[in-house]
Amino acid sequence: MADIRNNFVGIKSPNPFWLASAPPTDKAYNVIRAFRAGWGGVVWKTLGEEGPPVVNVNGPRYGAIWGADRRLLGLNNIELITDRDLQVNLREIKQVKMDWPDRAIVVSLMVPCEEHAWKAILPVVEETGADGIELNFGCPHGMSERGMGSAVGQVPEYIEMVVRWCKANTRMPVITKLTPNITDVRKPARAALAGGTDAVSLINTINSITGVNLDSFAPEPTIDGKGSHGGYCGPAVKPIAMNM
Repeated sequence: MADIRNNFVGIKSPNPFWLASAPPTDKAYNVIRAFRAGWGGVVWKTLGEEGPPVVNVNGPRYGAIWGADRRLLGLNNIELITDRDLQVNLREIKQVKMDWPDRAIVVSLMVPCEEHAWKAILPVVEETGADGIELNFGCPHGMSERGMGSAVGQVPEYIEMVVRWCKANTRMPVITKLTPNITDVRKPARAALAGGTDAVSLINTINSITGVNLDSFAPEPTIDGKGSHGGYCGPAVKPIAMNM
C-alpha cells in the first residue's frame, strides 16, 4: 500500500486529507466523527477572543442561485465564526488532541487587529497541544465591519504586522489564509511571507449579496426582517477566479 503520511510545515498526519474550518469542524463531536471516518486532520472552526459572544443567526444561513435546470450555481453563506464559548472550544481541542495524537489539529483564529488580542489568545491555544494556527484573513462575512477577516486580508501591511506578532509569540506553525476579495492575491501573499508565515492557504468565498427580500429590502437569506452580506462559493466562482 502506498505511504501517504504527510508532513506539512512540521505538522504530521497519517494522510494529507484535512477538513477546512467550517461547521463540520466546530466541536469535538464532529471532529471525532471525521477522524473515525479516516480524515488526517482538521482546521478547527474559527475561534475569537473572550468577551461578548458572537451571535450567529437563528435560522437559514445560506442563500442559493439556481440555474434554469435547477443546478446549484452559487451558494451564499452568512455564518460567522464560532458562537461557542472560547474555553469550551479550548477544552475540547485539548481532549481531542490527547485522544487522537496522530491527527493534525490546526486552530483557525480571528481576533481584532491589535497586538494585545493576539498575545492573549496564542498562549491558550498553544496550551491545548494544537499543531498549528491558521490566521483567518479570508472570510468576508459578518466580521469585516469589526476590522477582522477579509478586512485585514485586503491590507498587506496589516497581514505582515499580524504575522510578525504571531511568529514572535508562539512556537506553532503559522498558516495565513488569504482572501480572494482583492485585485492581486500575490501582494498579500508576499506580505505574509515578509512577516515570516510558514505557509498560506486560500479561500474561495467572494463577498456577495445573492438576493434581496422585496418586502423587507434586506439581503437574502432574511431572518426576522434582517439579512447580511456573505461569502459566495460554488461553480459560479470558478470563472471569477480564472479571470483573477
